Amino acid sequence: MAKQSENVFYSPMLLARHNLKDVAYLIYESAPELFNLMFGSSKIRYLTHLVQCSNNRFSHQYIRVAERNKQVVGIAIIIPATKLNNNTDYYDILNFSQKLWLKLVQSIILKHVLQHKFPEGTFYISNIAVATEHRNQGIGRQLLLECIAEVSTASGSTNTIFISVDVSNMRAQKLYESLGFKVVETKTINLFVGTIGSRVLSLTVD
Repeated sequence: MAKQSENVFYSPMLLARHNLKDVAYLIYESAPELFNLMFGSSKIRYLTHLVQCSNNRFSHQYIRVAERNKQVVGIAIIIPATKLNNNTDYYDILNFSQKLWLKLVQSIILKHVLQHKFPEGTFYISNIAVATEHRNQGIGRQLLLECIAEVSTASGSTNTIFISVDVSNMRAQKLYESLGFKVVETKTINLFVGTIGSRVLSLTVD
C-alpha cells in the first residue's frame, strides 16, 4: 500500500505506473562505477531490461519507489536473501561475450568486495538512491524505514536486514547506523586505482 509523506508517495514499483528508464537511471546512480564496469555504455538499457524482468536482483518486484508529482525521485531495492543470486534474466539479455565479461568481473573483483550470500529468512537492501535535486529532504531515510517496516511483518522472516555501503561513503554509513544498523564485515581489494570495497551492516527488527 502506498504511503504519503510531505508530498512524497512511497510504494512498491508497478510496471504500469512507473517509468522504467527513470528507475533504471536511479539504480545506476546508486553505484555508477560498478555498473559502468559491468555493462559499459549500455548500462541504462540493460538495467531497464532487468527491471522489467522477474528473475534477477534488479527486478521490479523488489523495487520500492519514492514518487513526487508522478515522478520517481528515489528507489530502494530490497530482496529476500534466497533470491539474491537468481540471475536467470542475464542469460536472456546479454550476448556470449558480455556474459563472459560479467563472469570475469564477478570472479576477479565482485566476489572480493561484495557479499553474495546471507542467512535464509533475511533480506538484503542492495541499492538505494535519490535523484540529485531531491536529496537532503529525508527521502532516503524514509525509503529505508519503509523497507524496515516491510521486513518486520514479512512471513517467514527472521526480521534481519543486511545492507552494503562503499568503504569511502561515510555519509551513507552514518545514515544506516543512525537507524540502528551495525557493521558486521568489511570486504576490500587492492587494485591499481587504489583500495575498493564495501562494509556490510545488519539490523534485526524488534
